[in-house]
Amino acid sequence: MRVEDGKKVYDSIEIPKELSDVVDRAIASKNKEEVKRAYGRRRNRKMAGRMIRYTAAAAAAVLVCFTVGLNTSEAFAKEMSQVPVIGPLARVLTVRSYHGADGDYEIDMEVPEIEMDAGNAGIGQAGADFTGDINVEIQKIVDDYMEQAKTEFQEYKDAFFATGGTEEEWGGRTMDIVVDYEVKYQEGNFLSLQLVTAKGWVSAQEERYFYNLDLARHKNLTLQDVLGEDYVRICNGSILAQIRQRITEDENQSFFGFGPDGEAVAEPDIPGFTSVSADTKFYVNGQGNVVIVFEKYEIAPGYMGFLEFEIAPADLGN
Repeated sequence: MRVEDGKKVYDSIEIPKELSDVVDRAIASKNKEEVKRAYGRRRNRKMAGRMIRYTAAAAAAVLVCFTVGLNTSEAFAKEMSQVPVIGPLARVLTVRSYHGADGDYEIDMEVPEIEMDAGNAGIGQAGADFTGDINVEIQKIVDDYMEQAKTEFQEYKDAFFATGGTEEEWGGRTMDIVVDYEVKYQEGNFLSLQLVTAKGWVSAQEERYFYNLDLARHKNLTLQDVLGEDYVRICNGSILAQIRQRITEDENQSFFGFGPDGEAVAEPDIPGFTSVSADTKFYVNGQGNVVIVFEKYEIAPGYMGFLEFEIAPADLGN
């Protein structure tokens, strides 16, 4: 189902008018704290981890093909084995960093850029253009997000005072804006990068972007590239099994279209998970396995947040 359809169903549940302001303030406070916790602590850990990852990657000398989960796609492994690689082709750097207050905004920002190894003769102009285009896209996503977030908050603030709100009632509210990234996997030709944008005020909102790149062939990889032509069946079977397992093992787990026993139920307005497609979001984790990602409200109620399903090597043989 579409994310907006699932959100619409749950947003239609009315909150009593007399509780509206209390609920809004509680949600705002909780979401701002969650945004800070989720990305503030991770950033501190990540800064130390990045140096370790990059040093380890540089030590990888001659890589002919990937040796973990990515090799479970026979066609992909065969194709990649024909591309000689001497060391990593690129590294991911932080090119914009800001942490602090800016008027009505608390900003935590780390923006990535992919830098190709200028000393690698196999890169060529096409490789530089390929990553250059991705860098431009990432910068535009970040700039547009910052502008949109500030516009939304300013409109909210203007409306608050225009409808009789006072400075005391406003209470110095601010919006938390977060931009962060994580290298999910990097080895040889392959880079899997996640970009996150998030904001916390009246409600917490988060967006995730994934770049799964074949740097030698200058290509954005698809699920079919990594898992083979049978990727739909492989992913669907694994995801459905994991949904049922999660529901039966934890009563707090809830998915559209499934009952408390994990069995499918008829919900025509909110069908829930049906199938992956060529547009389904994914990344590759540290073990080299594909991880499918669904947004809030896409296949489950909003409180479930983003949902991830790892496609293990064992799933490929079923």
